[in-house]
Amino acid sequence: MKIKRFLVMALVIFVGYLLQFGLFANSPLIDTVPNILLIITVSFGFMKGKNQGMAIGFACGLLLDIVSMSSVGFHMIILIILGYMTGALHQWMYSDYIVFPLIVTTFSSLIYGMYLYVFQFLIRNRLDFVYYLLHVILPEVIYTVILTSLIYQILSFINYKLEMTERRSATKFV
Repeated sequence: MKIKRFLVMALVIFVGYLLQFGLFANSPLIDTVPNILLIITVSFGFMKGKNQGMAIGFACGLLLDIVSMSSVGFHMIILIILGYMTGALHQWMYSDYIVFPLIVTTFSSLIYGMYLYVFQFLIRNRLDFVYYLLHVILPEVIYTVILTSLIYQILSFINYKLEMTERRSATKFV
């Protein structure tokens, strides 16, 4: 059943990509694009653990690197790290309540925004951090956290259905 999980995860990542770069990027209502691929990485890291979080972070980061045409590995590194960190929380926190994933997504989005600031702006001597924080990082964090409350429930349902299918097939096999 790992093939089924792989295919479903690939579909989830592709739909997240379409939402982030299709629907939300072209929305005239908001100036900032919520980071759907970050939500997917953090959610599955939080639900399934470190290995799943890093694998999803690798796939989402590679997709972001390809789309942004930056050097391969720039987004991948931070999403793998965030997938690992949120996967480490899998053992300590109960993933069915929405409060913990919202808090984890908030901090992950802040870390992601700071990473982008340091390696895309600060290195090029653009030192206006307050402007970047107020006009780029915080609006993206707010939209990402708002969408996390909806997307996490959908991803949790998908994960539940996949686990039930895997359990059913494991009992039939034995």
